Amino acid sequence: MTLDYVALTKKYFEVWNAHDVAGIQALHAAASSLDDWDASHGPSNEAVANGISGIWSAVPEIKIEVIDVFTMGEKSSTCVAHIKVIVDATTTLKVCDVIEYDASGLVVSLKAYKAD
Repeated sequence: MTLDYVALTKKYFEVWNAHDVAGIQALHAAASSLDDWDASHGPSNEAVANGISGIWSAVPEIKIEVIDVFTMGEKSSTCVAHIKVIVDATTTLKVCDVIEYDASGLVVSLKAYKAD
């Protein structure tokens, strides 16, 4: 069975935008990590979900807009999401997320890179 990484990635950001802690935890593998320009979270899905929850608490209106999702070929479980992080009415960040999935479609690694 081939996984639809584009659909998985779009679903991930839908859950992220809902600020759903349990949902984010469920989308990450038990052993997973998240690294961005400010912090690293892991090595568990609980630690990742708690880290993301901290972002939502600090910036309650934050949302993500998916610009595009690029796959790395049929045999790769990694994709790149080109996104806009809308922090508030005056601040938007351009970001690329490199997301690695396991065989069951759960996130094992997410690395976020902010463009200048």
